[in-house]
Amino acid sequence: MTDQLPARIRAIARRSGGASAEVQVTLDQNGVTVGAATSALWSAAYRDVAAVAIEGGVVTVDLGPGPGAERWEFERLGTMAGLLVRLLRDGRLRQRLADGLVETRPGTPVDLVEYAAGPESGIAQLLYHERGVALAPVDERRPWRRIRRADIGSVAVEASVGGVAVGGAGPSLAPAPDGAPALRLLRLGAIATEHARRWTALRDGAMADATAIVAGLAPDASFGARSLASRVLLEGRAASPATLGEAWPVLEAAALGVPPFDASYRVLRAIGGGGEAPRWIACAPEAPGSPDRPRLWFLVGLPGNLVAMELVSEGAHATYLFRVLPRASFSGSLPAGALEAAVAGISEALLDARFLREPMALPAAQLAAPAALRYRLALAALPSLAAARWAFVARVAHRDPVSWEGALRDLVAWHSTARDDRAEWPGRAAEEAQISEAAGDPVG
Repeated sequence: MTDQLPARIRAIARRSGGASAEVQVTLDQNGVTVGAATSALWSAAYRDVAAVAIEGGVVTVDLGPGPGAERWEFERLGTMAGLLVRLLRDGRLRQRLADGLVETRPGTPVDLVEYAAGPESGIAQLLYHERGVALAPVDERRPWRRIRRADIGSVAVEASVGGVAVGGAGPSLAPAPDGAPALRLLRLGAIATEHARRWTALRDGAMADATAIVAGLAPDASFGARSLASRVLLEGRAASPATLGEAWPVLEAAALGVPPFDASYRVLRAIGGGGEAPRWIACAPEAPGSPDRPRLWFLVGLPGNLVAMELVSEGAHATYLFRVLPRASFSGSLPAGALEAAVAGISEALLDARFLREPMALPAAQLAAPAALRYRLALAALPSLAAARWAFVARVAHRDPVSWEGALRDLVAWHSTARDDRAEWPGRAAEEAQISEAAGDPVG
């Protein structure tokens, strides 16, 4: 799309049932503007487009949602009708991906493909990027799929239909219950092999990065331990001691054997039950193809419906606490699998947010500030990040160990009896002030 912008198209247009007028539609990198000699300028960002449809040569664009929603109708477009629809859809896909912190290279094509996923089928836009694949059905009623590269399983060319069958291997592309491919791209013809190559390269890149990170952390571990850890610690997937087996103590020491995380890890384990405390490690490259710059984090389950998360990296200023269940539904113990699901969700959000914690944690007033626009856009674009913010309770600043531990224990005690999800820990404001001062940035 980028090599065709700005684009200018003449049309007859009508806005939300108003009078028709001759207009010029201009599309650039940021959105669309509509100018007419007898009316005020209309404009919208691509992310505002809720639906685009074409019927009988008339292009309808719904902008919304909410009470200010509008409908724009364009006609007498001639051969430009299809171009207008494509540019609007491509612009929306790119802008919403950018909002969700996905960078795409200029000129990256958006393909239009036929797909099938279980009982669902149709036509969709498809865009490859370094972290995975975006699949956006043309049918506006269908959800978009943001497929992480580590969730891609088997990839096979299906010569009989000129397509590609992709197996699911994770949350963003879940395996089909009957063992069938999670996703099929159909009737691609001669380019099926190229599409299969792109899917395979993404999957294999995630595995290569995990292998290199594990080798860098634990070069003295046995081959079997490193091989297992590479498969388990794939692109931010959190792993427990039981899952990692003999690789756990080596990776635990490598990831957590440096201040201040060694001390905070010991305290969190003590609060969580000592040697029986549920705990996990996760890792991912800072950027795909850069395993020499790994990001590591650990999580510890705590009493009172809480899980703690620490990002082990330079500049980490706080311990982050999340609730596992809605407070009203917590009766003193967690159902089977609830803690694991919370840990997986937090890790997915951290990965999707490119390791930014501020969108999860900033108080509402700071999140509403102009400087936090990037975070608000990311929250609107990333369901995993929005879920993590909903579950977020507070963060406790790393200052002297005694005050940090005191604040942490106070939070755990308070949360054990909290039942209203709207209630805020009384110590949160003081902790936020400490974090802002340490970071030198009021927005995080």
